[in-house]
Amino acid sequence: MTTDRSTPREDDDEPPGDEFDAFLNTLNELKSTGCNLLVVGDAPREVFTRASSQLLGDSDILRYRVLAVTDATTRSVADRLPDPETAPRPLAETTRILNHAGVPRSVTDESAAPPELAGIRETCVADPQLRGLQSCLAEAIQEVVDSAESLNPADLRVGVDSLTPLVEYHGADVVRRCLDMVGGHVRDNDAMAHYVLPGGYRSERVQSVVPAADAVIELRTVDPDEYDHDVQQRWHVPDRDLATGWTPL
Repeated sequence: MTTDRSTPREDDDEPPGDEFDAFLNTLNELKSTGCNLLVVGDAPREVFTRASSQLLGDSDILRYRVLAVTDATTRSVADRLPDPETAPRPLAETTRILNHAGVPRSVTDESAAPPELAGIRETCVADPQLRGLQSCLAEAIQEVVDSAESLNPADLRVGVDSLTPLVEYHGADVVRRCLDMVGGHVRDNDAMAHYVLPGGYRSERVQSVVPAADAVIELRTVDPDEYDHDVQQRWHVPDRDLATGWTPL
């Protein structure tokens, strides 16, 4: 499907069936070969937590997760992970957290963390430059690949929440190069990664990072009385000039 990038389709709902089928084929292709997704939008942070939870995989399916946090709260980290009581395997065996917070703080400290995070391995990234985070992400991905019995495409899920302090401190060009390097490891291992960057899809900051992503998920809140849901998503695949209409998250 082709859209005029200079004219947002702000009021579109679901696109015609043939267009949506074309998008689903593209999405299935990306999932099968490894992909990097940028999650953006003018929406509250809890909306991004909900989207991140979905992208990290269903609770009842065995997934391996690597989550890097910069400014995400401890509670939001717990909220995006499966319920330990129903997960197929203990989260301590399937989940790794990388902590790249500007102010050192533990996400999994037993004295303060929610019980969902108990026992999960946390790595504090000491290097304030992006090389440290980049190396830790690459190492964590490789550790999962080496330790997992077998991995199908998209079994390994990677998340970074958020890119905001990284872009503000290092600049968009540096962050984009970092994502290009990390994205290479993601694709090489048929994984699925998502990177949170709150802000309008057409904003300069978001567009400066878009080239590092295979697709962009745009989020917005809507009136639940009008739509019967409160959050919508719209997908963009800029390299293929594809976009969906707005659909429920």
